[in-house]
Amino acid sequence: MLRAIARALAAAVSGLCKGALWTLNFAEQVIRWPFSVVFGSGGGRPNPHFEPTTSGVELLDEFNANRAHAAAVHELNRDSVDTVVKYAKATPSARSTIDLGGLAKGVRATLLTMDDNELRALAQAGIGAIRRFVEGREHGIHGVPSVGPIARPADTVPTAGMTAEECILWRVRSKMMKAQQSGDFRLSM
Repeated sequence: MLRAIARALAAAVSGLCKGALWTLNFAEQVIRWPFSVVFGSGGGRPNPHFEPTTSGVELLDEFNANRAHAAAVHELNRDSVDTVVKYAKATPSARSTIDLGGLAKGVRATLLTMDDNELRALAQAGIGAIRRFVEGREHGIHGVPSVGPIARPADTVPTAGMTAEECILWRVRSKMMKAQQSGDFRLSM
């Protein structure tokens, strides 16, 4: 008896669901009918013609070239950024042991002429800002100079026979010696 009642209820619910679906479909057709009369049903229109101008092989070659270029640029910047971060976070005594040979001359010159506060600010900056610093663009790190092309200062004339790198090394050594020599005369605040 209970089975018969359960079957009857299941049949009634199933019938109501099927009836509701039929009612919704009918209502949709009634609402859609005036628009299909005015604008057409769209079934008889042909698809627009399109013929690609590039072949699949050319597209694949271009894709592979772009992928290789992006990977090469990323690898180049990763080593430079790692070197700059390592140099900026190192202690002053350990900085002389870090190899800066993979960096551009302008970046090397800027790093060697920066003081401890500027290096600390550079070490605390984000990866994107450091990447822009290495590329010589405006980086937005407060207190850190931008990397510029290596040029002789207009007010000082280098000694005859000195290259641009020797001039930079001379300036770095003079700043280091000045910091050591003038430490006795600083005012403590």
